[in-house]
Amino acid sequence: MKKIISTILFLILFVHIFSFYDMYDYLFMKPGTHFEYNANHLGEMGFEIYTVYKYPLMDSNKLLESVWSQPRSLIGGQMAVESSYYTHAISSSQAMGLLQLKNTTATDVYVYNLFDPYDNLKGALEYHGYLRRLFNDEKLQLVAYHDGPTAVMAGVISPGGEAYYQKVKKAQESYKNTKIYSPYFLKGGIYFDKNRVLTTDLAGGIAYRKLELYGDVSLGINTNQLIDSNTNFLDFGFDYSLLYAPRTYFAFGFSGDPLPSNLIFRIGFPWQNFILTVFDNPQIIYKHQLTKNFATRISLSTDKLLLSGYYTISNLDLFVGYEIFDKSINVGFRIR
Repeated sequence: MKKIISTILFLILFVHIFSFYDMYDYLFMKPGTHFEYNANHLGEMGFEIYTVYKYPLMDSNKLLESVWSQPRSLIGGQMAVESSYYTHAISSSQAMGLLQLKNTTATDVYVYNLFDPYDNLKGALEYHGYLRRLFNDEKLQLVAYHDGPTAVMAGVISPGGEAYYQKVKKAQESYKNTKIYSPYFLKGGIYFDKNRVLTTDLAGGIAYRKLELYGDVSLGINTNQLIDSNTNFLDFGFDYSLLYAPRTYFAFGFSGDPLPSNLIFRIGFPWQNFILTVFDNPQIIYKHQLTKNFATRISLSTDKLLLSGYYTISNLDLFVGYEIFDKSINVGFRIR
């Protein structure tokens, strides 16, 4: 703990700090509260705190109405084991959604968006149907869902596969109607820039099946004009974004303030994607999570080119980057 505190104090006092994350990342983070501190050598600084919550999207029995080829209690129990009924669950092996399908499996069974509960369930049922036809045995079917059909066809049931089968059957016995959950987030921030403008910021976002809605309200106070008794010292801002994701790996939409002024495209998955903004505020962001603990990010706009990466130590994310135009070294951190 002393080492973590010392590291944080070093970052606050001596280096240029920036945020590695942007608004379009939050809905795909694990639920919980995150704190960020930002500052630089120009005297600018900012504090951010944001929390990812779950909200009840629908009853699980409502979702399971489309299940006919398998016992509904079995699929409901398996859903509890795989994702705890959370539409945006992402495993360390990059399986996604309610029954934790990987993209390769989703492609084979023609799933459009793994974060849409109906699409995800359809894909899981297609996969279950394939496994049932292959093995004609419920236990082997469930073990193959966990271990993969190749291992089971070779006559191998791993200890993990056996434990998974027992866990799913136990969850099936105790299954009852519950809620399916999806994410939303709330964020608050306070910033002070080099022009002595103090800005407070409130933002939020919510996911509903294939839709994502984001909003941001800010109030800026120009302390120089306030001291000079200038009545124009307040600046109010509002902007929003709406994205539609027909595929797991592709979303498009627009942002405005309030009239639409930018087109937005997101190409890729939460751990590796491009975010392209065009028209009023053109920007390209590329992020790639290379390992569980390390990721890289490139951000390019009309006046900035930032190359950065982060490394995770327990609940602390450390960022480091280099801004090409300013020729500055940037460092930051997040506590979660």
